[in-house]
Parts: sequence; structure tokens; C-alpha cells
Amino acid sequence: MNPNTQKKVIAGNTVYTIGAGLLMNGVLQIIVYPLLNRHMGSEPLGNLLFIMGLTAIITPSIGQALNTSRLVVRRTEPVSNGDYNAMLLVYGSIGAVIALLIAAAMGQGTLGGIFGAAATFALILLMVFRYYGDVEFRLNLNYRNYFIYYAILTAGYLIGFGLYFVTGIWYLIFVTGEAMAIFYLVLRGTIFKNFLKTSNAFRVAVTRGTFLIFSYVITNLTLNIDRLVLKMLIDDLAVTQYYVVSLIGKTMVLLVAPINTIIISYLTKRKENLDRKQYMMFVGGGLLVSLVFFLGAEIATPLFLMLFYGNLYESVRGLITIVNASQILGLLSAYIFIVVLTFTEEKWQMILQTIHLIIISLLVFFMTRGGDLHGFSIAVLMANTIRVITVITFGLFRVGKRQTE
Repeated sequence: MNPNTQKKVIAGNTVYTIGAGLLMNGVLQIIVYPLLNRHMGSEPLGNLLFIMGLTAIITPSIGQALNTSRLVVRRTEPVSNGDYNAMLLVYGSIGAVIALLIAAAMGQGTLGGIFGAAATFALILLMVFRYYGDVEFRLNLNYRNYFIYYAILTAGYLIGFGLYFVTGIWYLIFVTGEAMAIFYLVLRGTIFKNFLKTSNAFRVAVTRGTFLIFSYVITNLTLNIDRLVLKMLIDDLAVTQYYVVSLIGKTMVLLVAPINTIIISYLTKRKENLDRKQYMMFVGGGLLVSLVFFLGAEIATPLFLMLFYGNLYESVRGLITIVNASQILGLLSAYIFIVVLTFTEEKWQMILQTIHLIIISLLVFFMTRGGDLHGFSIAVLMANTIRVITVITFGLFRVGKRQTE
């Protein structure tokens, strides 16, 4: 493929991935959650967001970690579908049980009793497989079908939202969407064929995949720490307040995640590692895009809040700049981490993420005591600033080390 053709393909893939993210998140943030806020009220919505926060920690930590691991491991090992499907079932079930135990320990009701537990368990397993399902399109670089995959997911959310108004069961919103997306993948994809047939590389896949799962758990725990800590240290209303003021920034983070998948899909096909100059070009590009996103978030967030969450705007307007900066710095560090991951071992991501979790936990605990939502926001901003500096420095060190090896 000549350079001009490759550039056109990459540009097209980028459009498809951003379009998929815009479609899904646009429906969730402009239709589903605002209407749930009006229908349920802000405090009950905080309860729902807590449950979805648990799924946002567990499901991408397993699904995204294993699809990224498969891309990286395929460079050296002949892994099979069954290697990863077996891990999805085991780790997904463990994650669902952990979520139920955490919810029970915090006195969080789902729908009550066996039905609520079963619905939570099913939702988590479906989301684990759906996040992993992205690898179907990353392996063959078919991002047109990736867009179709997320269009079906989004359509399922809308159908499920209609079912919610009929039944009052909010789980149906998400279960319907996830199930429809997976059904499409079963019909059109290949990654679920020979479902549990493992290869001789199974042990390697488990070892490297497990490392990445733990690092992703730490990453997603820090990204969703607001829903856990604010519920514990303040109340359900604080969960909703921080969530809505961070929505624009978080949506941008979610939009960049698919772009990260394109980057790692292409970089893992390279035989040679990045040099320091190439690495700094990636960093510089990330800094520039992050600045543009921050300015966009500063303009969009107040308008979004006044339009869709007018009842909460006055209580959160003072947090807008702090929270947007936190989200964009988190976006930047995640992007750089993806680049660094292509030329270093998975264990380093887990080590650095653990350090970040310790830092953010300490800052949040000491600065949120007494129900201070502003203090919590400052703590997250400080932790994310430290994280960006650490990741950039680590990447420079590893590039230099690889050049001398």
C-alpha cells in the first residue's frame, strides 16, 4: 500500500471510530441520561450511576484489556479465539460477583433480590464480551464494520429505553443494547468461532492478559473513582453533580479511546520500535489535541448543563474548569500510555497505574473530608497532572533504553 493510500485508509478509519463514539455517547448523554434525570430525579439517578460506575470499572478492564492483549501477543504467539473466550468467561464472572459484593457492602439496592442480582450479573458479562468484541475489527482493520457494530449497540439502547418506560426496569436499556451488538458479532464475526478451543499459547495469553487486566482495573478505578468515593464520603446527589459536570470531558475521553485502538493496531504491526524523536512527535500531537479538546470542553460544558441539567447548573458551575482540566489530562495520559505500551512490557503499565491509584486515593481522602466536592475535584486534577508528567518521563526513559539494547 502506497503512503497516500495508507493515509486515506487511516483517515477513513478515524472517521468511522469517532463516528461510532459520537453516535453511542450522543444517544446516552443527550437522550438517555437527561431523560432518566427528569423521570427518576437526581438522587435516584446517582444510585443508577453508582451501579453503572461499577460496570465501567470492571467490564472495560476485562474486555478492553484482553482485546489489546490479543493484538500485542499475536506479534509473537499463535493465539486462538478460545484462549481469550475462556478468560472472558472466567474473569467476567469473577468481576460480576465482585460488583455484587461491593454493591451489597455499600447498601446499594439494584432492583431488589434475585432479579436485581441476576440482571447485574448478566449486564456485566454482556458488556465484557462487547468490549472485547472490538478486537474483531482491530485484527482486520475493518472500521466500517466497527461503526455498524456500535450503531447496532446504540439502536439497542434506544429500544431498551422504550422498554424502560413500559416496565420501569432501567437495566433493559443497557442489556438490550449489549445483547444486540454481540448477536451481530456472532452472526458476522469470527472471534467467537471455536469458542473454547485453546492453543499451545494459552498459558502465555493468560499470563500477559492477566497483567493487563489488573492495570486496566486500576486505570478504570481511577477514572470512575468519583462514583465510589462521593457516594461513600458525601451522598448520591454529589455523584450526580460531579458526573454531569464531567460529561463533556469524559465523552471526549471516550471518543479518543477508539483512536487509541487505531494507533496500537498499526503500531503492533510494525517490527521496529519507536525512536525518541517519533515518541516525542506522538507526545506533542497529544498535547496539541488535548489543548483543543480542553478549550472545546470549556465552551460546551456550560451550554450542555444549562440545556440538559438546568436544575443542577448553579450548584456545579464553579467546578467546570477544574473538572474539564482533570478529564483532558486523564485523556492525554491514557493516549501516551497506549503508545508506550507498544514498546515496553505490560507489567510497567500496572506498576505506574498502581502508583497513580495510591496518589489519587490519598489526595481524594484528605481533600474530600467534610463533604467538600470542590476539594475532591482539586485532588483529581492534582493526581492527573502528576500522572501525565510521570508517563511522559517514563516513555522517554524506555525509548532511550530500547535504543541502547
